[in-house]
Amino acid sequence: MFDRLIRYGIKNQEEKLERFLARHEKENPFPDGVALTADIAYADDTDPRHTMDIFRPEGASGKLPVMFNIHGGGFLLGKKEVNRLFCADFCRRGFLVFAAEYPLAPDADIFTILRSLAAAMKKAGEIAGTYGGDSEKFFLSGDSAGAWLAVYLAAMQKSAALAGAAGVDLSGTPRVYALGLQSGMFYTRKPDNIGMFVPPLIYGKGYKKRPFAPYTDPEHREIVGNLPPAFLVTGRGDFLRHYSRRYAKVLSAASVPSEFLDMENAGKLAHAFPAILPEFPASKTANDAMASFFFRSIKG
Repeated sequence: MFDRLIRYGIKNQEEKLERFLARHEKENPFPDGVALTADIAYADDTDPRHTMDIFRPEGASGKLPVMFNIHGGGFLLGKKEVNRLFCADFCRRGFLVFAAEYPLAPDADIFTILRSLAAAMKKAGEIAGTYGGDSEKFFLSGDSAGAWLAVYLAAMQKSAALAGAAGVDLSGTPRVYALGLQSGMFYTRKPDNIGMFVPPLIYGKGYKKRPFAPYTDPEHREIVGNLPPAFLVTGRGDFLRHYSRRYAKVLSAASVPSEFLDMENAGKLAHAFPAILPEFPASKTANDAMASFFFRSIKG
């Protein structure tokens, strides 16, 4: 019964998302100057959830830094096309951009999702040079649940304990220089609407008795202590603003190099506004700041 209700709710949200995308893309055409290569397979199968899009600035010369984007959707819905204009925007800022699709709950647990994205990262690193990218300057960005995934993937690169508990192999993936985290859904086990129903859907039944259980806390030292520099952004109107505020404090207390942009005076903003609505003035401000943070991290 619970599974049927979840799937019914997901279907309704997917229909709303498609209507939004159709309207948004009509009002905001894909920009000139960006070459899009869509649906590149990153796994040895025909699963459409194992594909990614590549955005390259037309006429670019020299090796470009690489940004790998992970869309949000609460682990239950979403698609790479939602962030297409955001990815194109960062492409025009001088990045080679990869946007990965991945399996979703409840059909896939979080470990399957992480393994899929690890494979996508590895593939991106292998082919970046073909598209003019420099895989040694590799950035992860994600909005909402995508931010959670970015945090854990980056931490797993340095923490064998964390990667082992999840059963995820990050060998061969490009080292993550820095993170861009937009309206992050950092917490999955708080006593709120997310914590009430999401954990068993993504971690599996009986997850509290499994090796990964301690790491469902994103403040665990194996996670926070192994993160690269991070840029976080939220604003008034974001229903997960308190998550970003909390996690920014956690990173600061752990001496993780970070920058936190909390947009109080830009009006009421949507959740994940910089990724979903990059044409908005507040989004442009946020994305300017994130791009600047990335470029500064390259210079050291």
